[in-house]
Amino acid sequence: MQNHSQKKIEYWLAIQVFIIIIFSPINAFSSNIQLSTSVDKNKLTIEDSIELSVIISGVRNPPSPNLPQLSNFIVRPTGSHSSTQIINSQILASVTHKYLLIPKKEGEFKIGPVVMNLSGSIYQSLPISISIKKPNINSNTNRTVYTETSVSKATPYMYEQIVYTFKLFRKTKAINLNLSMPYDEFFFRKEDLGKSKRYSKIINGIAYDVDEISIALFPTKIGKSIIPPSIMELDLVNRTQRNLRRDPFARFFNDPFFDRTTQSKHKILSTKPIKLKTKPLPTKGKPKHFQNLVGQFAITASIGKENLDAGDTTTLTITVSGIGNVMDVRITSLNLGDQFKVYPDQPLFKKTIHGNQVGGEKVFKFAIVPFSTGRQLIPSISLDYFDPDTNKYNAISSNSINLSIKPSVNTEKLNLIQPKTALHQKNNSTVSILARDILPIHTRLEDFESDTLVKNQQIIYIFGVLLPVLIYLIAAGYIRYNHQMNEDISYSRRQVAHRKAMQKLDQLSTSTLRSKDFVRELSQIVREYIGDKLNLQGTAFTAKEVEEKLNKNTFARDKISSVKNLLEKCESLQYSPFVTLNENSLIEETTKLLVKLEK
Repeated sequence: MQNHSQKKIEYWLAIQVFIIIIFSPINAFSSNIQLSTSVDKNKLTIEDSIELSVIISGVRNPPSPNLPQLSNFIVRPTGSHSSTQIINSQILASVTHKYLLIPKKEGEFKIGPVVMNLSGSIYQSLPISISIKKPNINSNTNRTVYTETSVSKATPYMYEQIVYTFKLFRKTKAINLNLSMPYDEFFFRKEDLGKSKRYSKIINGIAYDVDEISIALFPTKIGKSIIPPSIMELDLVNRTQRNLRRDPFARFFNDPFFDRTTQSKHKILSTKPIKLKTKPLPTKGKPKHFQNLVGQFAITASIGKENLDAGDTTTLTITVSGIGNVMDVRITSLNLGDQFKVYPDQPLFKKTIHGNQVGGEKVFKFAIVPFSTGRQLIPSISLDYFDPDTNKYNAISSNSINLSIKPSVNTEKLNLIQPKTALHQKNNSTVSILARDILPIHTRLEDFESDTLVKNQQIIYIFGVLLPVLIYLIAAGYIRYNHQMNEDISYSRRQVAHRKAMQKLDQLSTSTLRSKDFVRELSQIVREYIGDKLNLQGTAFTAKEVEEKLNKNTFARDKISSVKNLLEKCESLQYSPFVTLNENSLIEETTKLLVKLEK
């Protein structure tokens, strides 16, 4: 009986020790702590990506490892997982961190050692050699997936619309498509041409699914320019035949669906840059008041009513429509002389897509009031534009409008109110006091001075009572703020995020970094700011991941869109082989964005 009780006590002690080991804050399970790295492949093309795994074994809840400098890759963390096993009474724990490495250029590279600092002890992995080559493809024939870009015109006139088209050709299913179509804002203005198109096409007897998207670009500067490469990132889904010998359940299913599995492969496809040469508009035949309108346009005019009374109001509507930069049309004055009073309204622009070109109509409304009666004429409105198809300047005019102004039938009368005739008083009449107020009437200046003194004393008294309370509240708030700043890391990061980012922007504005290093540093500042505001660990997250995290924290859609656009712009400038950078403009845009996020 005593032995049974002793075994029972030992059993419960063993359970308690096991629970303490599992939930105790002790990190290491054994002295055999190892840090290793591995990749899924070390030979690849510029279109592929690498999965880097960092494995930490022999320790539970280890600190985050420090990756080496990977300037030749785009680094994206893809998550981590941990595992714990008990083998022969030994607890074996491991944590695996995974990263996606996207190469930026071809060559032979080396992934340096990954380092971890655990309680003062330094652990590091072995380096890994990587070989990145160009795709061994002479043409696009028989390729599983490839891309193409084109422009409607390589030598456009300034302000002429050109269409930049991106096409993705694929023979298999693709998911997680992410397209970046950068353009130089210094040389072009962009207009979207609607949603992407999807269709099938036979090329050399091979069927491809084609995804096509176009944008309209309007050159705003004369000279040579470059449209940077477009980058398409996607996952290709391939169906592979299952090994029936290893799968004992596959033989029970006759449907071929059960004999296949799917595998995904991450691809990064980059197009070639496109060179353009923008020509100035011809000087021969150029109108004097030309508004830089390029395209094909039409103009019409209409009136609310042609017959009206003097002093009445009607609305004149002028509509300019066509294909080209319709949004730039300006009609500021009608030159109607002294016959009308004109009140212009805010113009409205409605964009439309004609085939594969952008156009629309711009509507101008004017409220007009005629000054005189009789037959009046609203003359036609003229507009000049340049037609790039004919290389000529053309003039268009609206129709003239006749108005009939009749005299007003209603006459306004001025009503005057005459005061009643006052009774004549006698010259020697005196003022008689009929009654007195029950309250004293103050007739001395000293009475008012005494009241003022009493009010000042009341103000001083109230201020003396409230001042200690106010001092107490300020002191309590200050103490609470310092406590939160010292104890709550998340709160302190949020509080100093904007000031720290602005200081780094000031330092960056006075630096002499190269263009790509400047953009990389600017992008890092924005990512650090987002990390501090949301209390995130690390800054190696993409623009899409930033959008998801900001959505989870209920940020406004316009703020999320501004952050995503800025990060995508920095990424496109950073990895584009041709960079035309306006550093002051980027600094100003980032500063405005940070101020907007703080509101």
